[in-house]
Amino acid sequence: MTIVLIVEKSGTIKEVNIKSYNEDELYKKAGFKVEEGFEIQTKWKVSIGAKKYTVALYAKTKGRAGQENKYDFPPPVDKTLYFGSCLLVNISEDNVAEDLKESEWEKIYEELFGGFEDIGSEDSEEQSEDTDPDLPRTNTGYVKDGFVVEDNEICDEIESTEESEEEFVEKPKKKSAKKSEKRAPAPKKTNKKKTVFETIESEATSNEPTELNCTIELSEEEYV
Repeated sequence: MTIVLIVEKSGTIKEVNIKSYNEDELYKKAGFKVEEGFEIQTKWKVSIGAKKYTVALYAKTKGRAGQENKYDFPPPVDKTLYFGSCLLVNISEDNVAEDLKESEWEKIYEELFGGFEDIGSEDSEEQSEDTDPDLPRTNTGYVKDGFVVEDNEICDEIESTEESEEEFVEKPKKKSAKKSEKRAPAPKKTNKKKTVFETIESEATSNEPTELNCTIELSEEEYV
């Protein structure tokens, strides 16, 4: 029994056993009904430690829409589109299939991509290289670079800001303008002479008692 790897179209990898390595029967392990188009696409030769691997990829490059394999294969077939399930077989120099476990393929996969860098470790190394131990630091250990300041400096800056703001505060102005009062227009003087009856009526309405002026002479009517 030999362990081979099936790469399902969803990208999931699982281990399966085959009794013997026969290329004419491998398509059945991948779940295809016919052998047509199911053939070797590439071979990767990798050395992991003291062990050498020659991994062959069996797959189909033609298929129906919606059956595309979503797994990202290493170069030189990283841009090739495959359909359905694919098969990975470790073949020795004598053309004999040897076991290929999923844990082994993960190491081979990483090696074929040139290794995956540890971003976190690089950041810490760069930070340690860029930091000069002789630079002035705060009480908490941060370098004084214009962005990090002491707490007392922050307090002084806040107090100075508050004082400057108080200087520019203006007192509210009192409104001194009064609304102009509208006065009624003075009565116009007329030169019209009052009659006897108008004079009597105006004197009767005043508070002081008035005497009737009867000095006016009435003219006699002329009779025809």
